[in-house]
Amino acid sequence: MPSTSSLTLFFLAFFAIFSLVASAPTPSPRDVFSPPVLYPGKGTVWRVGERHNVTWDLSHAPVNITNHIGMIVLVKNHIMIDLDTPLAQDFDIRTASHEITVPKVKPGKYQILVFGDSGNVGQEFTIVE
Repeated sequence: MPSTSSLTLFFLAFFAIFSLVASAPTPSPRDVFSPPVLYPGKGTVWRVGERHNVTWDLSHAPVNITNHIGMIVLVKNHIMIDLDTPLAQDFDIRTASHEITVPKVKPGKYQILVFGDSGNVGQEFTIVE
């Protein structure tokens, strides 16, 4: 049976370690950000091969965005066209815009999806040849 002094020493060590862990600084809170897409918007027409700046609203962005590395993909009928070949990737979402080249796709109605922490789909617009 352990002695009283060894049990006391054990509990003192346990509480000392516990108090160090409990008082350690916690990482700053991080927030998920779904940036609202501003451009392209309803009525916008893009031609295949043109270059455009996709833009999004940062006015309500949290101070600590969990993931600030962005990706832009094209959406048709609420389905991402090709996540493996996005229109843009690895840019800083905190820039509020990124230039893309309109890909060769079938003419029709599309939407832009901007990912940072989360994704936000813009309004439907048109792509023509």
